[in-house]
Amino acid sequence: MISPQFSLRLLLMGWFLLAALTPGWSHPMPSSAVLLHLHNRGINAQLYLPIIELKLGWNKPLPMDAVKTVQQYGSELKGYVKQHVRPVAPDGRPWTVTINKVSPIVEQTPDVLVDLTMTPPPAAPADKLTFNYDVIFHQLITHTAIVSIASDWHNGQLDGQPTLLGTMRDTAPSLIIDRSQGSWARGFMGVFRLGMRHIAEGTDHLLFLLALLLPAPLLVAGNRWGGYAGGKTALWRIVKIATAFTVGHSITLIFGAIGWVHLPSALIESAIALSIFISAVHALIPIFRGKEIFIAGGFGLVHGLAFASTLTEFGFDPFIMISSVFAFNIGIEVVQVLVIGLTMPWLVLLSRTRLYPTLRVIGASLTGVAAAAWFFERAFGWANPIGPVVESAASHAHWLIIGLAILSIAATLIPKARLEQPHLPEYQ
Repeated sequence: MISPQFSLRLLLMGWFLLAALTPGWSHPMPSSAVLLHLHNRGINAQLYLPIIELKLGWNKPLPMDAVKTVQQYGSELKGYVKQHVRPVAPDGRPWTVTINKVSPIVEQTPDVLVDLTMTPPPAAPADKLTFNYDVIFHQLITHTAIVSIASDWHNGQLDGQPTLLGTMRDTAPSLIIDRSQGSWARGFMGVFRLGMRHIAEGTDHLLFLLALLLPAPLLVAGNRWGGYAGGKTALWRIVKIATAFTVGHSITLIFGAIGWVHLPSALIESAIALSIFISAVHALIPIFRGKEIFIAGGFGLVHGLAFASTLTEFGFDPFIMISSVFAFNIGIEVVQVLVIGLTMPWLVLLSRTRLYPTLRVIGASLTGVAAAAWFFERAFGWANPIGPVVESAASHAHWLIIGLAILSIAATLIPKARLEQPHLPEYQ
């Protein structure tokens, strides 16, 4: 998922470009940015304040160093911001503004990030207000602040792409915000789409599942994978593996989303890479013969924690979180079933031919290499030149599926080549 900071930079770059092309604005100064996150009980906001402008608008001798500015003026800055952020309910009653923290943003042009919470008065709507704001430009009249919605559950906005609400300046220090057209259905569908996109773009999650499914159509012959197990056996294994993975990640998705289980993201991501590597080894050699469902379920628990981290970023209240977990999980399952439905018929068809062992070995080996590269990158911070290649290949997944289908049909329709696999001693 695209980070809010990256999306914010794109938004600001576009605004600066527009300003540069406008007469009289050939040298625009840095603007502030206000990102709003709407929820049932109020609004969380992040103010990105450029120090070069803040020192002029606030009239303070701020050092051009974000860390030093926060250390020396952080406490005082909280009071200053609170005086100049004044949301008001439709009936004129003021909202309560709480400054949570002030953080440095160390970049070429240093900024200060002010995180705050705005809470409406009793019985006032949380999605309809007048936003009064004049940080910096109450003194520095050339300054502007770009106000955007970063997330709004009831309007289905959860993709990390900010929606521009308006530009505030000394001549326009008030902005009417009305998001009351939202609904539970819009929020549910927004999280559903988020779940679909998360698994569709999660190349590592899909590789783990496909690595487990590669040997699903096969029997075990001694200490290696043998011949075709039969359509019913293959289908039953696929159903069990997919179900076990679903149950596993659903459990930790729920527990992680409601805060009962929390692990460092680096540990979770490293464990996911390890799970892919082990699954790839199993696709080469049956090290878990007959126990695939336990592997799928066990490592599904790890993958679920990664899914949960996506939802916890939004800070949903309990009711919204329950709805979100349900919608997000359905989105994941829809894409998972789609991927299985598009790939497994061809793998099962190809598993009846002599080409399948080669395909299985190549697929498992490439998956193992990618997983090892991810593991060392996530666990130790090593450079990963393979990652971009894998992501590029994943972006052309439809062509890979078409190629797999063509290969499967061609291998099945060449009787003289005797592609059918020989019958080997079979062990379960």
